[in-house]
Amino acid sequence: MNRRLGAGLGRHRTAYIMILPAVLAMLLVHYIPMLWGFYISVHDVNLFTMANWTSAPFVGIRNFVAGFDGSTAIGARAFRSLVNIVVYSVVTITAGYVIGLAVALLLNQEFRGRTLMRGLILLPYITPDSVAYNVWRFIFQSRIGILNRYLVQSGLVAEPTVWLIGKSALWAVVVASVWKGWPFAALVLLAALQKIPQELYEACRVDGASSWQQFWCITLPFLRPVSVTLILMSILWNFNAFNQFFIMLGKDPGVAAEVPSTLILREAFSNFNYGIGSALSIILMMILLVITVIYLRVLKGTAGSEEV
Repeated sequence: MNRRLGAGLGRHRTAYIMILPAVLAMLLVHYIPMLWGFYISVHDVNLFTMANWTSAPFVGIRNFVAGFDGSTAIGARAFRSLVNIVVYSVVTITAGYVIGLAVALLLNQEFRGRTLMRGLILLPYITPDSVAYNVWRFIFQSRIGILNRYLVQSGLVAEPTVWLIGKSALWAVVVASVWKGWPFAALVLLAALQKIPQELYEACRVDGASSWQQFWCITLPFLRPVSVTLILMSILWNFNAFNQFFIMLGKDPGVAAEVPSTLILREAFSNFNYGIGSALSIILMMILLVITVIYLRVLKGTAGSEEV
């Protein structure tokens, strides 16, 4: 057995040497910090014990329980952040999908300048987060923002509205995220639309089917596999959302607009509760792991149906 293992290692020695830097990088960047985070999550590591974290008191699952206990301040904020991220995900994914599908259907038609339009729709998507969300932050500014200036000058409101604080802050981020994200949905759906055989539409038209019947009976069923994959990927990205909230609302967006990533940042680096911050990170990772497993199972089912 050892002889066969040694022969195998010798035969693929060059390949192992080539992947060694990548393996070391993964260990240093991902796995060792992950293990360190798990260690901190079961210890009382805070501002006073951080300097000597190896001897911090062991607390077991107390930090995890605090994240689930709605009767405590941190538990209530964690629960509210989950509600906020679910609302944020549902609205941004639904709006992004509907807008992306409408644009994809339009760009799938023959018209002059179609190639140019296909390039232009990608501008929001390729704009760096730091630029796009800072522009939207300026638009939603209460005193100097373009939106308030237009609303006041047109007489729609008497006084400028505070968009980036309180309940409206979450919706301000939703608007910016939909603007930034819908081109990706349009791009993916357009690629799927171009794979649909045109003979099916011609046969339907010969049978007298209306445009709505063609869309309902041909387009939507063909888009279903890619739509499911697109939505599951978007859920993963949205639950990890951080840049848009941090850039537009700052380090502490307030309870009304707080999401798990900003709550973890607040607990770990503003309140210096590193143990609770690590426990919340692991809870979020477990939620994302469940979504990833569902995504992989759906992806496997989709691949299997295409093979058939």
